[in-house]
Amino acid sequence: MPESQKAANKLYLFSGNLISKTYKMYSKSELIFCPAILFISKYALFFEGGFIIKNEKDVRKVTFVIGTAASGKTYFINQNYVGKDVDILDVFDYQKREYDKAKIKNSVPAGSVFRSLLKAQNDLLDDIIERLRSGRDVVVEQTLFKAKRRVAYIDKIREAVDASIEVYVMRPSDDRLRKNIEEREIDRTLETLKQYADEIEFPNPAEGFDKIYEVRDGVITPRMDEPRPEIVDEAREELVDEAARIQAEDDEKRKRQELLESMNTRPFWHYCEVCGKKEYLTAQEAFEGGWDYPPNMSCVFGVLGPRTCGDCTLVGTLYLKVMTSHKPPIVVESELTPKELETWRRIKGEPESLLD
Repeated sequence: MPESQKAANKLYLFSGNLISKTYKMYSKSELIFCPAILFISKYALFFEGGFIIKNEKDVRKVTFVIGTAASGKTYFINQNYVGKDVDILDVFDYQKREYDKAKIKNSVPAGSVFRSLLKAQNDLLDDIIERLRSGRDVVVEQTLFKAKRRVAYIDKIREAVDASIEVYVMRPSDDRLRKNIEEREIDRTLETLKQYADEIEFPNPAEGFDKIYEVRDGVITPRMDEPRPEIVDEAREELVDEAARIQAEDDEKRKRQELLESMNTRPFWHYCEVCGKKEYLTAQEAFEGGWDYPPNMSCVFGVLGPRTCGDCTLVGTLYLKVMTSHKPPIVVESELTPKELETWRRIKGEPESLLD
């Protein structure tokens, strides 16, 4: 390439119109034609009919290091990037922060974990983009097992900033993985971690990576497989479906919250499980009448508790029976009478079961 072209810092269309001071468009005679190729790499913007050469000094870099637990991600980053002029981010720091916010311990609904993980991923992505925009190179310890997560990241980064994107996939041998498990005293077996490793969809150039490497026991090998555009199409379809599902869940949660709030003022049916009385009252009217019923008193909609009028006590309630017959207290439907089963199913269906 002539030195005059290397030093060029302007971008021209074929018409000769100035567009930017970051690129130099080759003349028609110098273009390398690449029909049907449409992607951005570290050094060039490829399009149908030619490409634009970019000044390397203007390009920031983000490096992802991915793999299972004990695969050597942290060690690799420490050996290759600590002490260098880069910002190092770790997805596990973001996940821990979200787990702490949600007070997630050992036993929580799967949906809560998913939301926390997704929030952590999005927060990390925002920080990556912010660092790149400020002119920093970024190294990220990540999981990103699935193509759809990587595509989501790359799409957002490409939209926001001009950056080179590379990935190192940690794939240790069984011996190295076993040693890592022992040295780190990880409470997982070799077989379990190998199963996790099998779940990794190896990155493909079509996802938008400029460089892809495989790391096995310290040996780094470039690996740019044959591009598979269908991976990206499938990933984006999955992301659209996921976004629609999340939106539907959010809408349902919002509607339920609105319903629960409305129960403070709207009238609804109150059933006394002891004497069988049934009255259509607001929560305030029920409270003034002595009812032990949600949302007042100690009761919560949908949770086992006494449902009695002002004339009855706990004696004869399903709540008392369960609390005194099982340790820990648990409802066993096969042990309930028809009347108790009716009460239990009505409680489980609250507040909707109290509106008809």
